[in-house]
Amino acid sequence: MTRSRKMSGKLTTKQLQAELDTTTNEFRSFVNAIIPEVMKHSALIYALLEDMGKMEKITCVHCKEEVARPTLSGLEQNDDCPACGKNLFGTEQTSLDDILEEE
Repeated sequence: MTRSRKMSGKLTTKQLQAELDTTTNEFRSFVNAIIPEVMKHSALIYALLEDMGKMEKITCVHCKEEVARPTLSGLEQNDDCPACGKNLFGTEQTSLDDILEEE
């Protein structure tokens, strides 16, 4: 390390890379620890909603994937299938792109 870098307190590229690697590893450890807890809470909420009769199960007409979604007042419903991206009920709204393609 040169005298000017030592005096300025700046880290070298290797030191910066080591710090980044350490931070990345700590972040991965945190994420790996938190994911199972989030999954548990998600399963608990879905089970509670199911028990309360506030969960509907829809089978996508396109890919036949079963989709469970809550039926809570004030919660906007999305009719797009998370598996295939198409409308769950096969009643897609005509988009501007569809109109332009027809011309």
